[in-house]
Amino acid sequence: MRFLPASLIALSLSLSPSANARMYSAPALFEAEQLVQTAPEKALEASERYLIQRRLEDTANRAHGNNEVDRSIRTPLNTVHAYLIIAKANSELGNHAAAWEALNFAKALIAENNLELAGLGAKYIEASMLYTLDGRANTAVKLLHSLLEELPDDNQLVPSLARVEFESKLLNACIIENGETEAQSLAQFDEVATLLVKNPDLSWKVRYQIALGKYHLNRKSYERALSELLSAYWLASENEFTIQIGQANLALASLYMHQGALEKAQQHANQAAEFYARFDISRGLSEAQTLLATIYREQGRYNFALANYFNALDIETSLGRPAQMASLYVAIGKIYRELQKYKLADEYVDNAIEIATKHELRRPLTDALILSGDMAIAADKPDTAIQSLSQALDNAEKVQSLNLTLQSLSALSKAYEKKGEFQQALSVQRRYDVLSQQSQTEKQREEAESFLDRQRMIERQLQFDDMQRKQAEDAEKIVEQKKVNLFLIGSLAVLLLILLLRNRTATLRQQELDDLRTELYTHPRSGLRNLRMLNDRLSNSLAKSSAHFEQWYLGEMIHEPLSDKLSFAMFEVPFLKVVYLQHGYHQGLELERQLGDYLKSVIHKPARLYHFSDAMFIYIEAYSETRRGPEKLAARIQSMVDDFVQKSGLEDVDDRLRIGMADYPFLPRAYTSINDKELIDILLMATGAARQACKLEHSSQWVHLSAIDSTPAACFADNHVRQACLDGINTGLIKVKTSAVGGINWQTVHDSDKN
Repeated sequence: MRFLPASLIALSLSLSPSANARMYSAPALFEAEQLVQTAPEKALEASERYLIQRRLEDTANRAHGNNEVDRSIRTPLNTVHAYLIIAKANSELGNHAAAWEALNFAKALIAENNLELAGLGAKYIEASMLYTLDGRANTAVKLLHSLLEELPDDNQLVPSLARVEFESKLLNACIIENGETEAQSLAQFDEVATLLVKNPDLSWKVRYQIALGKYHLNRKSYERALSELLSAYWLASENEFTIQIGQANLALASLYMHQGALEKAQQHANQAAEFYARFDISRGLSEAQTLLATIYREQGRYNFALANYFNALDIETSLGRPAQMASLYVAIGKIYRELQKYKLADEYVDNAIEIATKHELRRPLTDALILSGDMAIAADKPDTAIQSLSQALDNAEKVQSLNLTLQSLSALSKAYEKKGEFQQALSVQRRYDVLSQQSQTEKQREEAESFLDRQRMIERQLQFDDMQRKQAEDAEKIVEQKKVNLFLIGSLAVLLLILLLRNRTATLRQQELDDLRTELYTHPRSGLRNLRMLNDRLSNSLAKSSAHFEQWYLGEMIHEPLSDKLSFAMFEVPFLKVVYLQHGYHQGLELERQLGDYLKSVIHKPARLYHFSDAMFIYIEAYSETRRGPEKLAARIQSMVDDFVQKSGLEDVDDRLRIGMADYPFLPRAYTSINDKELIDILLMATGAARQACKLEHSSQWVHLSAIDSTPAACFADNHVRQACLDGINTGLIKVKTSAVGGINWQTVHDSDKN
């Protein structure tokens, strides 16, 4: 049975990271999975740490599925995933026993917990390990066929099942069985290609193209291999599939080397070596440096070749891989022979023979024996050469390598001739000629296939050129249509631009208007609504309230609309008059702004507050809020100011208030007799009385004026409103409620206002 190189199967051994994002609920496992190919040691460490740091979930709690809400536990499914990652990482590291031990743990957990889906993934990994670790291709193929039969017909709706099917079919296509024709092998790759149509994942496509390209390279179909590998390389580069970029570079370097394009081969081999060195992937770096050394040897640059061979040998020695070590010893021995350093050449050939014999590695042993025989012929030791070459011929026939058999026969014929046994030399030469003719026939067949491949490529190129010509003709027609479309689009764009500019201008104007309105109706220091807004809004508010009372009075409304009756309170904050003198201009501004912000925050609609003058404010609220008495309203206002003083930490201010209050409608029987300006005048009069009482009693005072129900409108018809109020107070038509203990001399208040 003949196999593709094990590096080809590494494409399928690790699952795609993008797909695994949906498999693991534990982020630690997802990160470990991503490290399997680039850093298997770290993947192994992360998975083992996950198993150590978390305890397995109890049977009673397993209904939660794969959701690990508690970070101290791990579900059976994630435990299986952890062991599978350990198995893959150990497989990458070449730890045979540890890899199979981890896989067996995973299989036991799958059987115990009846995890069918995870069992399919485990079966695929087992097949991969059978092929890459044990070399049991027949068993691996049978297991893959069994796995594919267990998969449902339509599994594209389950991403993990679709992934397992892709991985299994790709691995099955990569295993080349003895007697299998090229058509049969390509048919298996075609089955993988059908999956890419159903699930067009770019990473899957790149891996498929690299596998197919390496297959053609192994078959020496260089044109087909070049097409697939170049497509994979550029697609991987565009999408930054780092692992696939390194693999494509290695394959392209090998392809160009076989074709004699050594500079191109060197370029790709250097890129692969840089990639594997950056990610510290020892196996890939060893392969890249070995290939690079071979290219240097073909170029005759033996010093560079030796440097790379020795670097690769150091890596393989640390990895403990005898087959690669033996092959490198042979390659170094060949270079020393070319440099005529026969002693060093004999030393490395003897090392290669020792390692290959110890580990029963027939192919490296055959190479070493042929080289040993060639050097014995050159040293005029025909008996030694015949012994080595006869053993090499026997091994070459056992490994069924035509190339090694031809090399052995050619060298053996020269050895017999050197010894003088011409009849034996002629017999060996005849065998060589027969096999050489077969090799030549095979080579001609390969050249014929290569010619047909080139012919197909030329035909495709001609078809492509014809399609380009037709495309150019269609492009000319499209250009004309584009011109018309561009003109229409340009016209539309101009119209849209004009509309946008007009909208932007309107928006700016509206913003400016809003800013002006805010500036016009806002007090510059406190930020509260100012007197200008009070004058604009108060008259409308009073008119609305009067209209509602008129409807009630005429019987159009059943109940008196107390919600439309308003309570007014004008209060004076004395410390605002002296705060600038006591604290300075900037701190005074800040304090007044803080007072305004605080009052706005504690007063809620529909109540309103206006900054009437420097230290005076007008507070308006629905009458229903203050029906229990004006003392409640005065206490609320006093509480707001006291809270501000306390929160601001003001200790040297006069927090006494002078509060004047009145209701609207002021005259119960004549709703429209008192307008907004007259109502403010009444409030000023009441506030002036409260100020007089405050000065006399040295404490906050309030005064509330209200007309009795029988107060006629004629009292306020001709007289000045302040004089009318004084007359009403004297005649008992206007009631005065106050917090002052002593009486209020209204004449003094009136006279002081006049002065």
